[in-house]
This record gives sequence, C-alpha cells and structure tokens, in this order.
Amino acid sequence: MEGLEIYDFLRLVFITFIISLIVISIILLAQKKRSNLVNGFTVSITSIISIIVSGINLIIIGYIADELNLAGDAISSYMFLIILGLSIFNLFMYFKNKNSIISA
Repeated sequence: MEGLEIYDFLRLVFITFIISLIVISIILLAQKKRSNLVNGFTVSITSIISIIVSGINLIIIGYIADELNLAGDAISSYMFLIILGLSIFNLFMYFKNKNSIISA
C-alpha cells in the first residue's frame, strides 16, 4: 500500500509538468508575431528542468518499485515520454517562430 501512495505523489509532479508544457505550447501557437509572452530563455529552461526532474522521478520510481518488490509503473514512463515530446515540441515551435519573425 505504501508504494501506491508514492506513485500517486510522484505522478502529480509529472502532471504538473505536462500541464505547464501544454500551456507554453498553447502560448507559442497562439502568440502574434510582435507580442512575446515567452522568450527563448523561458522555453529552454522550462524544458530542461522538466526533463531533468521527470527523469529523476522516473529513476526514483524504479528504485521504489525494486525495493518494495512491486512491478514497474508504465503510466509514469508514458508521462515521461509525453514530457520529453512536449519539451522538444516547445523548443522546435519557439525557434521556428523566431526564425519566421526574423525573415519576415
């Protein structure tokens, strides 16, 4: 029973990062050419921190599962992959928008 609560608490971290990356994605997709709600530093730092912290949480979940003789948590692995994909997508969208603004 202890392991299930730990998984739930660590999943909250994953969900928080997913929501924040989705909000940044929406801002990047909806922003006009001249209004800069987010800049490159914000996008890159948010992406790097979310990938690092999510990776560490995934490793911690693996250690917990090993110590408590539980099966691994597939949902947390999928959440990490979603965070990784959203982070790469955000970086791609920012630099794509930045290059289109410079060339226009």
